[in-house]
Amino acid sequence: MGRTKKKTNKENKLSAGARKSSENAKACSVDDLLSQMESCVNELQYDQARELGESALRVEPNNLKVLDAFSSLLLEMGDSTKALELLQRMVQLEPGGGYRKYLSLGQLTDSKESLSHYAKGVEILCKLLQEQHDLAAGSEERSGADLNRALSSAYCAMAEIYMTDCCDEEDAEQQCSEFVQKSIQADPSNPEAFQVQANFLLVKQEHEAAKEAMQRSLDLWLPQHERLLLGEDAGSNDPVEVCPLSYSSRVNGAKVLIELEMFDEANTVLDGLVEEDDGVVDVWYLLGWLNYLRGGEYRGNARYYLNQAREVAHKVQFDDADELAHIEELLAELGPEPEEGDEEDKGSFVSESEEEEEEEAMEV
Repeated sequence: MGRTKKKTNKENKLSAGARKSSENAKACSVDDLLSQMESCVNELQYDQARELGESALRVEPNNLKVLDAFSSLLLEMGDSTKALELLQRMVQLEPGGGYRKYLSLGQLTDSKESLSHYAKGVEILCKLLQEQHDLAAGSEERSGADLNRALSSAYCAMAEIYMTDCCDEEDAEQQCSEFVQKSIQADPSNPEAFQVQANFLLVKQEHEAAKEAMQRSLDLWLPQHERLLLGEDAGSNDPVEVCPLSYSSRVNGAKVLIELEMFDEANTVLDGLVEEDDGVVDVWYLLGWLNYLRGGEYRGNARYYLNQAREVAHKVQFDDADELAHIEELLAELGPEPEEGDEEDKGSFVSESEEEEEEEAMEV
């Protein structure tokens, strides 16, 4: 065999240039894929978005930006197993930064492991906030609002763990109380913080204090959200995007409101949820349950909502056996719709939105 010809400086430069060009093309390709994935998500084309995310991951399996975006999509689609795998890879690649992955891991794990992930996320958030505070020293400009909200929500999650998975811990009540206070201190404008406080006080049987906390939570978001739904807030955005509480958080809030017998407020929250997505069994069930609890003239409403819950459950193949059994139990107790002319007829159901439309028509 002959010797391999040694590359000249010119050839080395060309080779380096080609590698750089290839790397740039790859980076652009990944950015393009992520951009297309985001567009698909905005258009609710989740299957196409997932295909694009998988393509980006094949190109650069250790790209933190790709891992972050794709894991978020998988969480939104309910694929917690695959999302967990990507989040754990992110921790291996960047253990000391990126608080979001730790907060997501906290959601996907249980008990002490979940608390550990949230604690790491809180540690990174506090460090980032301190850095921002130092940079902003002497400036009147406020910064870090998003970080404060994320920190507050992380404390909320930790408080909730001590009300559920870790409720049997010896210091559970003290820990929960401390995390509730920290969540409020981190962001006093976060309605979730006061909702968690209300739930904590409810667990302690402090009903009046719980009602006050729940009202503070509602005051921070519900009036504006109602105005947006009615189109009364000039230049407003989509109410789904503007609302500071997630759909599931509002469902949980409605449950607390029902337990506190704040029925009007619960009805308003649940009506908004139905308008946002009428394919969620829990929301129809809760509307039926609260109208059942009100009794009397509300029994017709209860029957209507529970029948809707049953219908949607069949359509989406709902598998919560206990909730389905309770729906059937309540419907059996309420009985069939009375004949027309009886005390409770088919026209007895009037939704809150229909009442408002009738009032507006009368004013005109």
